[in-house]
Amino acid sequence: MKNLFRNKPLLILLVAIILLIALALATSGSRTVSAAESAIGAVIGPVQGFAARASDAIISFFQRVFSTTDADKENEQLRAYIAQLEEAQSGVKEMEQENARLKQLLDYVQEDENNAYITARVIAKNQSVWFDVFTINAGRNQGIREDMPVLCADGLVGRVTDVAATYSKVTSVIDTTSNISVMVQRTRDNAMARGVFNTTKDDMLELYYLPEGGDLVPGDVIVTNGLGGVFPKGVTVGTVTEVSRATEEVNVRNATILPAVDFRHLEEVLVMVQTEAEE
Repeated sequence: MKNLFRNKPLLILLVAIILLIALALATSGSRTVSAAESAIGAVIGPVQGFAARASDAIISFFQRVFSTTDADKENEQLRAYIAQLEEAQSGVKEMEQENARLKQLLDYVQEDENNAYITARVIAKNQSVWFDVFTINAGRNQGIREDMPVLCADGLVGRVTDVAATYSKVTSVIDTTSNISVMVQRTRDNAMARGVFNTTKDDMLELYYLPEGGDLVPGDVIVTNGLGGVFPKGVTVGTVTEVSRATEEVNVRNATILPAVDFRHLEEVLVMVQTEAEE
């Protein structure tokens, strides 16, 4: 008996024979199952279940591999074609939107026959949400010079502050270093406007140096007054949203201006390369 347990190959063979006999008895028809058969069945039952599931998965895999028809291949080609059409449609929509924006710029240029413009695309901006300083794809080679006004169809954008051969940097009116000589379109009162550092609200400007006793109300339109030799006269800067008194002792008031330009979604601009006075 001890020799039997020491002979491992023989022992494995005997166990395999016993399991085969038990399996044969378990599948030999509908009859009464003995206690020994029931015990052996409880042991090998999970093994049988696992083997059956594994074989079913293998058979299903090979059925999918070898049952691929021409219709399946055609469906794959159609899905790839639909993906290409969707991508092309997206490109068409992007071109339509760009054409609409460029048409607005063209209409603005055609209305202003006294000045010459170059259309440029915004290619980079600083890390802030707003376009307070950004880069355009036109530079010295295209006739751009420092301090040239930058506009769009909605109004004043800013001025060129740095020029390279093929690109330029623009400081917008909402930058805190920007100071613009403006006037109230309704009353013709002169004042100054500058960008306001604000991290909680939309990009805004501050109107200051208002004349004492001047009539200023929310809704007034602010335009450039042409003083200072940088910006032409009459370009829309923004609309007054709030009027407040700077100090209680002196009747000096400040106002908040909402820019006419949407600086969150600025993509193309106009650089005024020649004004009526220069011509």
